[in-house]
Amino acid sequence: MIRLAAVFRLALLSLGLLCVMAAGPTPDDDTILKLSETATVLVEPDELAASLRAEAAAANAQDAQKRVNELMAEAIAVAKNVTGVVVSTGSYNVWRTAISPVDRVEHWQAGQGINLTGKDPETMLKLVGELQQMGLVQGNLLWRLSRDAERKARQEATKQALSTLRGRADEAADILGLKFGSFREVRLDSVAPPPILPRLQMTTRAALASSAPPPSAEAEEMPVTATAEADIVLKPR
Repeated sequence: MIRLAAVFRLALLSLGLLCVMAAGPTPDDDTILKLSETATVLVEPDELAASLRAEAAAANAQDAQKRVNELMAEAIAVAKNVTGVVVSTGSYNVWRTAISPVDRVEHWQAGQGINLTGKDPETMLKLVGELQQMGLVQGNLLWRLSRDAERKARQEATKQALSTLRGRADEAADILGLKFGSFREVRLDSVAPPPILPRLQMTTRAALASSAPPPSAEAEEMPVTATAEADIVLKPR
């Protein structure tokens, strides 16, 4: 039994050795080159996003919420009537702000947000101005890339990074007196661009009461970055 076990272990070791030989070791005269390259493309943002809030204060929570609900219902109806604008609602908050130390009267405040997204800046800004006139408070107004635009920009940045990486590999191989063999391992990464806050023309409450114009928002190009890292096999000429 002991002899059979020894023969069995020997067979396993032989099989392992054959597997290693079949896989093929890296030739001793190959050189592994590690490179990293980053490329950035600039893209015009194609989507404008805005957030506003309906807020109301009252002596009790019921009245504050009632005013917010009415204002939100009107705002949503107006926004959904605009073609090309995606409408969603944000968080709803109700809180007690203070109690009068004299008559112990409570003061409550309520608020809810509305989010708007559209590709036509003129339509979006006109709508934002209209909601401001209704009494909603402006929150964020920012430019960003749509998912499709970001995907295309990321593909272009990745293509440029890989192309430059291959060019650098050929240059290094030529300097070393070698030739490009193959990519052994490639790692790709990309960075999503942050939204850009546009330069705004702020509107005061007093101006809103006198038919103020909508806010303005000038866009600027957004960077989309991709990185390519690779282990490259260089072979003798």
